[in-house]
Amino acid sequence: MRRITIVLLGLAMLSVLTACGRKDSEDALRAMLEAEITQPILAFEYGDYDYDGAYEAFAFVGEEQDPEMDEGYQGELWFVNAGGAEQLEAGWYWGMIDVFTFGKNKFAVLNQYAVTGGCVSVWGVHAGEPRHENISGVGGGLRQINDSDFTLWHSTYDLTYDTEIGHGVGHTWKDYWFFWDGKAFHEYGGVNITETQLRKSEGAAEILEAILADGETIGDIFYRGNGIINVNHNYNVEADNIFHHVILQLNGTDVTVIEIEADEGIYRAALAPDIAVYPELPEIFN
Repeated sequence: MRRITIVLLGLAMLSVLTACGRKDSEDALRAMLEAEITQPILAFEYGDYDYDGAYEAFAFVGEEQDPEMDEGYQGELWFVNAGGAEQLEAGWYWGMIDVFTFGKNKFAVLNQYAVTGGCVSVWGVHAGEPRHENISGVGGGLRQINDSDFTLWHSTYDLTYDTEIGHGVGHTWKDYWFFWDGKAFHEYGGVNITETQLRKSEGAAEILEAILADGETIGDIFYRGNGIINVNHNYNVEADNIFHHVILQLNGTDVTVIEIEADEGIYRAALAPDIAVYPELPEIFN
């Protein structure tokens, strides 16, 4: 028993020494980055991002802007692995790096700053190299739902359409739904359905009648592959339409309202059509 214990302790010590001497240890990667930069490291997110046994890090280098004005951070995003350090991008950001895990991959996420909103910049690691993911620049405020699904909000001006100036006004934020399929990111694109089709689901008639009772008009209705249904509706005020929406969740043959803080503006079929996946309609709507 003593011999077995000594052997196990020896193996454990060897493992620790090996890790400490690795070229991709956290200390080694940090030292490699420090040799390339002049500004301070504000964030250093170390890990095995693609679970291939090799470790890497995403780091933010720069400075915080006026914290009392909530002006975020200005600086550079760097990637470091055993092969060296490279700058990936630079700009103005709302906050530091957030790391999200989807499936068997980790992703470094920054929220790029804009005066009235922002959008995510998402980086993953594939075959040991950094990759700027296809949802970068699409929307902001990534919120994870589960191991594959998440939302991004869309900041736009579509509360009403001003006929005098010829474009939308009224700032709105709306969540759109996305997922990771193990290789790439996609959006749950919306398929247009009719009011008649929606009324076939249990609970829909009461929801629609309540909208109509308020003197509003039903607009586009979109069904998404995750069971989300967006119902756009609007009412008229002094020749201008005020746009709203309600979000429903389909479970089997029943729909329920998803409570949200705001319901301004209208939904599109997709925020990012190039990466959207459009579903077959469930039998209830056929």
